[in-house]
Order: sequence, then structure tokens, then C-alpha cells
Amino acid sequence: MRGLLCLLVLGAGLALAGSASAGEVTVTFPNGGPGMFSYMSANPMIKTGDKVTFTGPFASHPLVWDSGTPSGSTATGTSATFTHFTQPGTYAFHCAIHFGPPNNMVGSVTVVPDQHPASVSFSVSPSPRAGQPVTFTYTGSADPDGSLTSWQWDLDGDGSFETTTPAGTATNTYATPGTVTVRMRAVDDSGEASTTAAQAVTIAAAGSSGSGSPGSGTSGSRDTTAPRATLVKLAGLKLSFRSSEKASATATLRARGKTIAKGSAKAKSGAISLRLKLTRAGRSILKPGRKLKATLTLTLRDASGNRRALKKTLTVRRP
Repeated sequence: MRGLLCLLVLGAGLALAGSASAGEVTVTFPNGGPGMFSYMSANPMIKTGDKVTFTGPFASHPLVWDSGTPSGSTATGTSATFTHFTQPGTYAFHCAIHFGPPNNMVGSVTVVPDQHPASVSFSVSPSPRAGQPVTFTYTGSADPDGSLTSWQWDLDGDGSFETTTPAGTATNTYATPGTVTVRMRAVDDSGEASTTAAQAVTIAAAGSSGSGSPGSGTSGSRDTTAPRATLVKLAGLKLSFRSSEKASATATLRARGKTIAKGSAKAKSGAISLRLKLTRAGRSILKPGRKLKATLTLTLRDASGNRRALKKTLTVRRP
């Protein structure tokens, strides 16, 4: 049987034993003619969570996984991507036609655990006060088997990591005094997030003599009633509702474990509307004209620092 050109993409540049890749890996196995079919770099090493893409004429070189078959697309046509390498181990594969001598078109993917930093933490500087910038700095350990590429922050304490920075620092200014639980997690070069570090940060009133250090002091506010949202509606990516008092609002939409859209509005009386902006994940998951069930988290905060969060499941349609 005359072979056709066949490419198997599994991590070019990973020929060195013990080295791990990030994200997606590629390897080629050119068709050199009858009796010369073979995989080049046929034994790549990847981390858990990485993916492997096969590209080539599967009709001429049917792909067979010997054991530990990963989930992914069916190996038909000219391209197939396999993901969810969640367990360490060896995933052997071969060409159903050319696996024996003299071709020996066989190979395997070795999956090693993706290790995370031993500890994650961050510092707060200076002593936080309302109306003044506060800087948060990563103080945790390095990634043991790669590198940290980004940091995700929940600066407003609503449970959603709305801010991503390319370095281990983030800055935010809080308009009102109060206590906010700030959260942070580090993301490595495989796109895997670490455990979450959380810290209660107390924002002192502007001009106060309080230290404003994390976990200390009070908000200094006499108003203890949090604003309430009613008549919540979503039309496309426009969110509208009524607030029981003047309040600033932040909103996030989450689906399939990812934040797909977010938005905010400045303090306003009564009726409030805001436009949600799709995140990168949202643009990938929610295609134009399609509908998707998502969880809305709407947080209202008044001038005294009182806040209330509302969660609601609804259907979002991208215009």
C-alpha cells in the first residue's frame, strides 16, 4: 500500500528526556516512501493538563491508542486533538497498518504531574485607606517544574477573579472604608492555577489614624444596611436592575467553570444598567447568536461600604 504524507503533532523540541512542555505539543512523522514510515520524536513528555494534536491522513495511517486512551476528537480526516491527560503515566499509540517491521510506527506520550508552588501568599502595602492606591505583591514560592506566567486577583472580594496581571503585583483603589477579602492565585506555563491565597484587608477611612492593616480596625460607618437588587433582567449583554439605594455595582457571568463576561457601573440612584464585556473565555464559549445558561453574580456596594451579593442562573445570548 502506497503511504501518504502523515503528520503526528506531539511536541517538537521535547526530545530531551525529563523535560516538560506547556499547553499543546507537536511532533511530525513524514512519509518517506514505502518501508520508511516512522514517527519522529515519538516519545514526548508532557504535563498533566496539556493536550496533543495529531495532524495527517488518518485513512492511510489509522491511529490506535494501546492503553489509557485520552479523551478528545475522533482520529478521522486530517486532524484530531486529544486532551484531559489528567493522570500521570504512559499513553502508547501506533499506526494500525505500519506498526510492525520495517516501519515500526509506534510511540508513546509520557505524562508527568504538573507541580504547583509549595505555597502562595501576597503582601499588602501601604496601610490601606479609602481613596488611596493599595498594592498587592506575590510573596509565594516559584513553580517547581516550570514558570509562573500570570496572576489572577479577586480585588473586590466578590469571589470572582476579575483581574489578571502578567507580573505578581496588582493595584486597586477602594472608594469607601470597610473590610474586603482579597484572593489571589498563580497560573503556570501549562495554564494550571495554584491554590488560592486569601487575606482580609481592612480599608480605613481617609484621614483616619487607624492602621488599616489586614484584619484590623472597623469601617467607621454608621450605616449597616446593604443595598438590595430587584427586577434583575439580562437582554443580550445588557444587565438592568433596580437598587434599593445609591450603590456601585459589579457583575460577572460564569459558565463551564469560567468567567465569560463582566462589567461595572458607578454609583447611581434607583434604576441601574450596565454593559457586560465578554472575556477571552467568553468569546470562545459563547458564539454570536448562541444561547448559554450562566450564573450571574451581582454585587452592590453603598457609600458606607455595605455590600450585598446576588446570585442568579439565567440564559445569556450573545448579539
